[in-house]
Formats: sequence, C-alpha cells, structure tokens
Amino acid sequence: MQAGWFFEGHRAADDCLAGVTLLTTRLPKTQTPALSALLQEARQPRWQIWAENAPFDLKEKLKARGYRWNDGTDGRPKAWFAEVPQAQKEDELHFLKTEIYLRAVALLTREITAWDRFSARA
Repeated sequence: MQAGWFFEGHRAADDCLAGVTLLTTRLPKTQTPALSALLQEARQPRWQIWAENAPFDLKEKLKARGYRWNDGTDGRPKAWFAEVPQAQKEDELHFLKTEIYLRAVALLTREITAWDRFSARA
C-alpha cells in the first residue's frame, strides 16, 4: 500500500503478482527498480561485530545502537552483536572501545557476505 498498490492478499496468485509488481516498481528517490536496489544492497559485504563481555549496565546503549543479544545456544558467542556495512566497521569498533569498554580491546569480527546472510547454515 505504501508503494501505491492494493491487492486482495492471501491468495497465492495475487500474492505473487503483488510481489513481482512491487519488485519492478521504481523507488521514489532514486528511480531505481526495487529489485535492483535489493540486489545491490544484498551484494555489499557487512561485518558482524561481537561485544563479548560488555558491561551489563550498558546494554541499553548497545540496544539503542542496534545491537542484538545472542544467547549462545546456536554455537556463536553469548554476547551482543551488530552487523554493519564495511564503511562503518572502523567507526563501530571505535564506539565500542571508547563508549562501552573504555579501553583498547580485541573484538571478534566476521565478514558476512550475501551467501552467509541468506543461508540457513549461517
């Protein structure tokens, strides 16, 4: 509806047609087809940054910055983490060192590609 389209939802054919129509619609600011913009963004590498052992009393600051909690049951660290674009990686590491840990600290980082992001194995 925000794109100016309305359809009768919850019918497979209507849902498919709505999806295809939306993906071919040009975005208002760039006039780029939505699918092209989605693919371009999906192909950009991102970095997962883990704030292991972050002070508990700063969890709200981490949440406000977009960090999510991982409970460790999936084999990944039991810690706060965020995913950021390549261009923001150094700024995010600086934020953690100066606003959260208040010292130089070696943080776990991992590059996330589209293959990782959209795979059930990640």
